[in-house]
Amino acid sequence: MKNILIALLLFCSVAASAQKVDLDPYHFNFEYRDLPHAIFDSTLKGYKVTVDISGRIEEFMTTDAMTSKLVLQGLELDESEYNINYFVSFSDLMVDKYQIVESVSESKNKDGTVNKTYSYYISLDYSISGTADLKNYSGDQLIKGIPLFTSRSFNWASKSFSNRSDATSYYYSNKGSIFSNLVRDRLNEGIARANNWANSNVGFPTTKENLYLWLIDNKKHPEYEAMHLRWTALKLTLENVSANTISAEDKSKIVEMIKYFDGLKTTFNKDEKGDKKIRYASFYDNALLYMLIDQPEKAIKETEGLILNGYDAKDAKGQKEQAMKLELLFKNNNLFTRHFSVAGAKPYGIK
Repeated sequence: MKNILIALLLFCSVAASAQKVDLDPYHFNFEYRDLPHAIFDSTLKGYKVTVDISGRIEEFMTTDAMTSKLVLQGLELDESEYNINYFVSFSDLMVDKYQIVESVSESKNKDGTVNKTYSYYISLDYSISGTADLKNYSGDQLIKGIPLFTSRSFNWASKSFSNRSDATSYYYSNKGSIFSNLVRDRLNEGIARANNWANSNVGFPTTKENLYLWLIDNKKHPEYEAMHLRWTALKLTLENVSANTISAEDKSKIVEMIKYFDGLKTTFNKDEKGDKKIRYASFYDNALLYMLIDQPEKAIKETEGLILNGYDAKDAKGQKEQAMKLELLFKNNNLFTRHFSVAGAKPYGIK
């Protein structure tokens, strides 16, 4: 009788372990093309770049070189037929203060004697400013421009030297290259900020996100193997998608995974924590997968199911907000996909 009881307890323990549900996030990279956040006429034809810099700045980066770096992704660069003038200007870089800074460090010998070591470095305070604007063909401002630097004032410091004369000699021997590097660094920083701002408003930049699905992580669970076999194949599909295209075959594989999660909602339908966790993963993952195939309205329905399921329902709020933003983005752009090629083609009108 004792042996039978032990065997029964062991069986129950193994069964409970097998049904235990541990969820872990399984990450993947997914690429798509972001859509403009500003509302524009869908007859946009192209853009022109206008750069306003002084002759002094042009010594370090020519107008042509700067123009080539100012890109509105997804729109055609067309000097003769354009609706957007991408306008960027930079002031001269001005050195406001030059000084040799003395610093001292102290150390003690075993006998308590204090030794002082002096070092010297060059400190430059300098200023530069820049702005970016989006204007129309007539020169009217379409979107209020932005400053390209968080501050007008900057500081540069040289390496340290053991005496003042070496620091001075270093600066004057390398003054040209120091100034050149400062100008180029600030211009590249400003151009990057301008592009981020402009593309967020009117461009179609390529975006790559690191996302994740919630999957069962307990190998003893009866659904673990089936789920992970599907996940291994799906990850390859998801990471194969590019901003330029998502094939019908890729979409079909994603939809198959959605159907699989739908089945889990029915199979694990009990009002207990383990089943609720599996349903949570199914609703959460399906909401994300619907977003990836550009169906935010279906993603919203999944978030509503996530709320009714009750387990970690707070996560539904963030997902629903994202889906509603994408739905509005599609509507405002009259464009209902985030995967298309922009090479030599105007993206508007793509369905």
